[in-house]
Amino acid sequence: MNVNEVLRLAIGEKRCVRLRVAGKERRVCPHALGLKDGHPRVLAFQYAGASSSGLAPGGHWRAFFVHEIEQASFIDGPWCTGGNLVAKLEAMLDHVEYQVK
Repeated sequence: MNVNEVLRLAIGEKRCVRLRVAGKERRVCPHALGLKDGHPRVLAFQYAGASSSGLAPGGHWRAFFVHEIEQASFIDGPWCTGGNLVAKLEAMLDHVEYQVK
């Protein structure tokens, strides 16, 4: 499965994912796939792992360009989410193609 397929399935089934981005591991719950400035991007709630800007207790919303994700794999764990999903979608994606229901 490629990165995009893992993310799409994780969104549809509300599954947690381990991402490797810029050599760092992040544990996330993907919520939406879409476009930002014409490039595929995923909006996810990060609840564990590395973060260059720090990670708030309980987690934080993050958006990643799909082409920058080196690896994506499913992991066990409870589904996590944060507040203001609609506002985050509007701020981080120009066009939503697929999102959690």
